[in-house]
Amino acid sequence: MNKLIPIILGLIIFMLSIWVLLTSNKLVRQVVERLDNLAYDLQLRTRVLTGKPQIADNIAIIDIDDRSLKTEGRWPWSRVKLSELITALTNKGAVVMAFDIFFSEAEINIADKVLEELNKKELLSPALIDLLTKYKSLFDHDAILAKNFLGKSVVLAIGFLPRSQIQNLLPTPALTLSQNQQQSLNIVNAAGYISNISILQNASAQAGFINIFADSDGIIRRAPLLIQYEGKVYPSLALRAVMEFFGENIDIITEKYDEVIKLEGIKLGTLIIPTDERGQVFIPFVGRSFTFPYYSATDVLHNKLPKDALLGKILFIGTSATGLGDLHSTAVQSPFPGVEIQATLVNGILKNNFSFRPAWVTGANLFITIFLGLISAIFFPFLGPRQLGSIILLVPSILLFLNNWIWIETKLILSFLIPVISVLCIAILNIIYGYLFETRKRERLKEMFGQYVPATHIDEMLKSTSDFALQGEDREMSVLFADIRNFTSISENLSATALVEMLNTFFTPMTEIIFKHQGTIDKYVGDLIMAFWGAPLKDLQHTSHAISAALEMCEQVKVLASVLEKHEWPPIRIGIGINSGRMSVGDMGSQFRRNYTVLGDEVNLASRVESLTKFYGVNIIITQNTAKDQVDFIFRKLDKVRVKGKKTGIEIYEVICGVHDLTKELKKELASYHQALEYYFSQQWQLAYDILSDLHKEYPDKKIYEIYINRIQEFMNTPASPDWDGIYIHANK
Repeated sequence: MNKLIPIILGLIIFMLSIWVLLTSNKLVRQVVERLDNLAYDLQLRTRVLTGKPQIADNIAIIDIDDRSLKTEGRWPWSRVKLSELITALTNKGAVVMAFDIFFSEAEINIADKVLEELNKKELLSPALIDLLTKYKSLFDHDAILAKNFLGKSVVLAIGFLPRSQIQNLLPTPALTLSQNQQQSLNIVNAAGYISNISILQNASAQAGFINIFADSDGIIRRAPLLIQYEGKVYPSLALRAVMEFFGENIDIITEKYDEVIKLEGIKLGTLIIPTDERGQVFIPFVGRSFTFPYYSATDVLHNKLPKDALLGKILFIGTSATGLGDLHSTAVQSPFPGVEIQATLVNGILKNNFSFRPAWVTGANLFITIFLGLISAIFFPFLGPRQLGSIILLVPSILLFLNNWIWIETKLILSFLIPVISVLCIAILNIIYGYLFETRKRERLKEMFGQYVPATHIDEMLKSTSDFALQGEDREMSVLFADIRNFTSISENLSATALVEMLNTFFTPMTEIIFKHQGTIDKYVGDLIMAFWGAPLKDLQHTSHAISAALEMCEQVKVLASVLEKHEWPPIRIGIGINSGRMSVGDMGSQFRRNYTVLGDEVNLASRVESLTKFYGVNIIITQNTAKDQVDFIFRKLDKVRVKGKKTGIEIYEVICGVHDLTKELKKELASYHQALEYYFSQQWQLAYDILSDLHKEYPDKKIYEIYINRIQEFMNTPASPDWDGIYIHANK
């Protein structure tokens, strides 16, 4: 029951995470998108900035940089100079030349300008008009540039607009959508455009748009490869450049989801370019800005480049010059030249290294969230704070590593952010709950039981669903009494300080052994230890745990011999008595002093059998109640006795050793002894006497043989009464 509350709270967090993934709430979607973008940026920068750039050999950028403007003059340059640039690039072996520049306005013909100015000042003459008109074509720089375009793979830039504005003419589209495709597909739709003047557009090989849309936070992460306008689809500048490079057309790849057609990619020859449903791709950044080969336009014009620097390449002509406005904030760096974004897109197409997030990713993210969320909600309440702390540290790292591995191996972008946040929230919730409630419970249990049980017991009690309290109850338990033999004579020869020190030396390891075997300390009385098994935690193996503890305590006494000798203290021997049965356990005493203890006849019996260890000359005596069904230990049946205060007899046993420690010699001895005992209880005195005499001669230090020899001799001299039942009565405690 105590775990039900954190499980319910964990399930609530789990359901909230599912709602966050599925809700259409605009604010929530914006927050999730922002967090997803931050996670994407972190992974992208880690990959890009720590890895080696993978750049295709046939891409370069012709940069109209600050040095070019300083050398060649201010921008815009005359189209004659651009024509010279085209000629120089062609001579260098360029295959495709893509302009990341608009030519949306015609360049003024200087002859027309002179005619206009002279006319204003009334300085024109018929001869001058004829002369300027005759040579006007020499100053038509647009025509000169257009002529230079002919026969070359020149791709111009166009820009689509979200408003109904049209300037110049559009080139031939790459595709025309059917009516059904127009209605179903979600390709970015433009309302207007800005193109190039017709003389240049018609002379060029083709054109591609340069639109790139930033996310809501102003950062560029994606770029559209397709935009539709009035049912016709146009490629981006980068895609069109590659189409020209390969001489291939494109087609779209679609898939049906619940009867809805969605775009999944673009086919270019044998290349498949994965896109989202809007025709966008994640820009496959390979490094910071200026990662690609940059060549200054002025160096091209003045033939300062190496001979084969541009041979066979796709060239993008653009600008990184200060103040020309083609710098953007991207996921890897800000600012980042727009022309290099186009080059990056081409590199992605050629290298086929586009990351993608298809339409079914939402379902995959939902499944991951459900799987991890349910596991966390159900199992985290059963973990401790250290384990939960490890989860908080490890799970995000593992999931991010897994996400990154999937990204590297498959190019698939999953979003583990919501699952990670869900797991972290549930883990933190359980830590807080554990601190507020479990810690309070631990403190209460320590206050109640700390002086009786080991710390491991407290931990087990915390894991248990039982309600532990100090009220009395009856249970099946085992109780142990351990007493130092001849303590009175020992204490007479020691000072009070030495006696206390010796008892502490004795009690400390004995207590550790009892705790080790899951026992509970009842009390210390002088030289006596009282302990029990089966409370406050129930213990189905309380008998075996008590016996194991007793055996180890006797072994520990042997270990202590050297310590006692070192301090010049008398040697110690102990007697241990154990009984099992139903006992009353609880916090008992007065309002002034209380003790968590056990009471009952079975407890008294354990005390009585402990006192018999000295009589029988053995270390450990247990009753038949404790010996029952114990197959892991070797016992010697000592006697049938009736102790003081009891009306019925009970069998008592000496604990010899564990079953694995039984030697052949000891096995033979016990077999002979138990055979003699059978003769004894069947009153075959002579047979019993003969065996016991032999055993006594072989093992003269074992008092039990002498005891039975003396009894048999008495029975031989004075026969037993007809109703003799074999029970030996101990009148003294």
